[in-house]
Formats: sequence, C-alpha cells, structure tokens
Amino acid sequence: MTEPTDSLLTSWTDALPVVLGTAFCFSLLVVFLPLLTKRIFGAVEHFLSRLASRKTLAIIALFFTVIFVRLALLPQLRVPVPGIHDEFSYLLLADTLAHGRLANPTHPMWISFESFHINWVPTYSSKYPPAQGAVLAFGQLLGLPWIGALLSVAAMCAAILWMLQAWLPARWAFLGAALAALKFGIASYWVNSYWGGAVAATGGALVLGAMPRIVRRARTRDALLLGLGIAALANSRPYEGLLFCIPVACWFLWWLFGKIKSPTSPRAFLKVLIPVAVLLVLTLGFMAFYNWRLTGNAFLFPYALNSRTYRTTGLFLWDRPKEPLHYHNQQFEDFYNGWEREDYQHTWRDAWQVTSPALTGIALRLSRS
Repeated sequence: MTEPTDSLLTSWTDALPVVLGTAFCFSLLVVFLPLLTKRIFGAVEHFLSRLASRKTLAIIALFFTVIFVRLALLPQLRVPVPGIHDEFSYLLLADTLAHGRLANPTHPMWISFESFHINWVPTYSSKYPPAQGAVLAFGQLLGLPWIGALLSVAAMCAAILWMLQAWLPARWAFLGAALAALKFGIASYWVNSYWGGAVAATGGALVLGAMPRIVRRARTRDALLLGLGIAALANSRPYEGLLFCIPVACWFLWWLFGKIKSPTSPRAFLKVLIPVAVLLVLTLGFMAFYNWRLTGNAFLFPYALNSRTYRTTGLFLWDRPKEPLHYHNQQFEDFYNGWEREDYQHTWRDAWQVTSPALTGIALRLSRS
C-alpha cells in the first residue's frame, strides 16, 4: 500500500506543472503584450460581470466550467489512484452503497483481511459517515467513483456561489466562487482523491446561503435547502457540522421567535418551520437506522466503534491515552502504537504546537498592516 505522504506528493507533482505553466503563460502575456493583455482582460471582465448579474445562469455555468476544466486537464492530471488508508475505506463504502447495501456480512476469516478505518464486527463496513461514500457510489454507477468526486466539487463551487449571492453583490460573489473553484477544482486533493471535503463544504454553503434568504423572504424552498445542508453536514462531518450549526440554530430560533410574536406572519412561520422540522426528523431517523445496521446500536456511530476497537490515543484533548493494544498484524502495531501515539497525543501542548505558528503569522501580518 502506498504511504500517505507518497500519494499526496505524487498528486502534487502531477498538478505542479499545470499551475506553474498557467502562471508562466499569463506572465509572458503581461510582460510582452501589455496592451493586448489589458484589452483581453477587460473583455473577459465585462463578460464575467454580465454573467454574474444573471445569478442562476452563473451558478449553472460555474458548475459545468469546473467539470470541463478538470476533464480538459486529464492528460496531465490523470484520474487519481487511491493510495491513502482513508480512500480505501471510502471506496469500500461507495461499493457497498452501489450494490444496494448499507453494510456487508463479516467474513469468517476477517482477521486475515483486516485494514485501516474499516469495521469487521458486527458488520464489514467503513467507519466513515455515508455522504462521501454516496457521491462516490453515484460515480461508480456512472462508470468511475472519481466521477462522483468531480461532480461533488463542481456542486460545491456552485453552492458557494449561491451562498455568496445572499451576502455580497453579484460580481463579488462570482469572484469568490471562482477563487474557490481555482483552489479546489483543479489541483486540490479534494478533486484528485477520494477523501475530499466537498460534500461537507456543500452542506455548509447551503446552510449559510439559506439563512439570510429565510430571514428576508421566508420561502419554503430556502427552508428545504437549509434542511438539506444540515443533513449533508450531519452525514459527512457530524461533529464539525454540529459546531457549525449551533450559531446558525441560534440565529434561526431568534428569527422564529420574532415571527411567533408577530400577528401578521404565522404563514411565513409555518412555511419555514415545517420543512426544516420534517427534514431534521428524517435525517435523524436515517442516521439512527444507518448506525443500527452497521453497529447494531442506533446511538453508536461506526466511527466511534472503530475508535473503541483500535485507537488508544482518544479523539479529543480531554481524552486520556489508554494502554497500547496488541493487534493482529505488524502494520496496525506500527500505525496505532507507533505513528499515532507519537504524533497524536491529543494534549494541550500538542494543540499549542500546532496553533502557535499560525497565531505568530497572524500577529506578524497585523503588525505590518
């Protein structure tokens, strides 16, 4: 199996010539043809400004542009080959869902096939939430799991544009979404691997785009998109999604109580509350059923089961490391008793070592500005 650092290095090595080549071509134009470059960029800016003003068309255009550009670069940036532990777990989840199952039966000789981030008892299944696996399964049904990853990144960029349109003027919203597309839609591991974060980012964009629209117009469509965004977060990054949704929930409840006190807006109150409540109930019901099918307990997440079975370092800063476990193969010994215990002690000292360089950089930038 390829080492994680080797896989990431290979992906970046493939992407680097594309990035540098594009930057070099633009530099040549600016240096040798400044007047022509100015006219070209002026025309492009005028065209994109007109496109940005047509908001729905801009969203559709950005979605298909991300797909077209990434496909056009296939000779240089080939379809990614999985090389990291997490990717194989996500692909197992995708294959399971593509075959119409939530989990697989435990193999009688499962100890001989044990692998990272995969549960074997009580079912053979990935430890990860189902959303990323679902988009990869959709891609597998179309021919390749990577198609699902590509579509999810394109949908994320479109969702970011839709979100920004609720907060910014159309031109600035389009610029922000275009920057996100350049960052994540070409050379990022989000589109060049099978463990990216596009699904969760799409959910976050839907939540942040729906709330200001609900406050302004209280439409059922926006309430449904809010519930869909929460569902995407809950089934891709449940812990981070919960923290993300807490301030949004406070904002939503503040708006809701204002509508309750207003005698002129009971209809608007119901148009928003009922769709959100129904989607939340359905999401919680699905998550409970999914957990029950994979772990035998509606309240036990597959991720938590895997951590209980294999990890000894804990997931949070307040968790204390347990005694090292004895595993069935040397690879697990090296990973869990070696690499994880050395690099992920989950102490406040570790947290400070990670955050102090970032805080120092922010302080230097503020002092220079």
